[in-house]
Amino acid sequence: MVETTAGPRWWIRTGWVLHALLRFVLIMAMQGYVWSKLNLTQMGRMDYSEALVATGEKSPMGLLWTFMAYSPVVQFLAGAAELVVVLLLVFRRTAWLGGLLGTVALGTVFLLNMTYDVPVKQFALALTAGFALVAAPELPRVARFLAGRPTAGTRGAPPLLPWPRLRRVTRWLVPVLGLALIAAQGVLFQQLQPAYQRTDVALAGVYRVVEDPSPPAARLADDRRWQQVAVGRWTWAGPTLPVPGAPPTGSAPLAIRTADGELVTGTWSPVRDGLVRAELRAPRSGPEPLLTPPARTVELAWSVRPDGRVTLSGDGQRLVLESDPELRFLYDRGFSWSYGNGAAVNR
Repeated sequence: MVETTAGPRWWIRTGWVLHALLRFVLIMAMQGYVWSKLNLTQMGRMDYSEALVATGEKSPMGLLWTFMAYSPVVQFLAGAAELVVVLLLVFRRTAWLGGLLGTVALGTVFLLNMTYDVPVKQFALALTAGFALVAAPELPRVARFLAGRPTAGTRGAPPLLPWPRLRRVTRWLVPVLGLALIAAQGVLFQQLQPAYQRTDVALAGVYRVVEDPSPPAARLADDRRWQQVAVGRWTWAGPTLPVPGAPPTGSAPLAIRTADGELVTGTWSPVRDGLVRAELRAPRSGPEPLLTPPARTVELAWSVRPDGRVTLSGDGQRLVLESDPELRFLYDRGFSWSYGNGAAVNR
């Protein structure tokens, strides 16, 4: 570090002030990603409604989201890693390590965004560059250490404030306020976007239609009868947002596959015992926004028969549903260390 008798040159001090501001910006920018992964809301929960969606019908981003949503552990650990990065940025002595780890973490996110066509590529690249700039001042010492060369001691960043008495206060006050800000963001996020809750309504499941008194259409391409029904089990516990297509509080996803091959998605909410309200979108077709307003709302009455089958009526439907173990295979398959068809399989 080049110094004069008056202390560090002004441009050195200015550079470290910008370094501190960059750390603050990165801490704030990462909050949504950190807490949405920790409470499993960024990618959501893998639910029964996904059972009716063929791989070829997904977008690249949808495929990535499904992969992450299937494993809550992976999603949570990704958020935990990002939280560690953010906490390291709070302290000047550990900020370089947070920058280094953040460069790796957000560089991986940027790579995923590029290869799975996630529409925040520029933002992920900017975050990656920001973390790299935070780590940059210490990178020469890290390189010497990795090369097995001696790393001389360093005085580190110069004091940002010229007043010693004030520095003695801000030395601890600023990190404490930083930690309090991160904790407050987590509490606020949990209030606005709480974790999904599992419903206790027995209707949740994946079914195929085994009885339908409706006559078939003359052509298969015109047959709108329901053939498969998937009723989600993870309900949205947050407030109903004033955005068209946002899920209502207490609703879970719903998917219907018709005989002509169309896929209808939406949400369902319990009205009372044996009755649910379904908000159905238009049949899926081409690129569409994540939050698509429903095309119609219907009420469906249901009951479980002694043989375990489910009767479903309403909206012109009088169906008997039977749980489909093949469509539930992904959800029912457990973990095993063993080999063979009775354990881990690749199908």
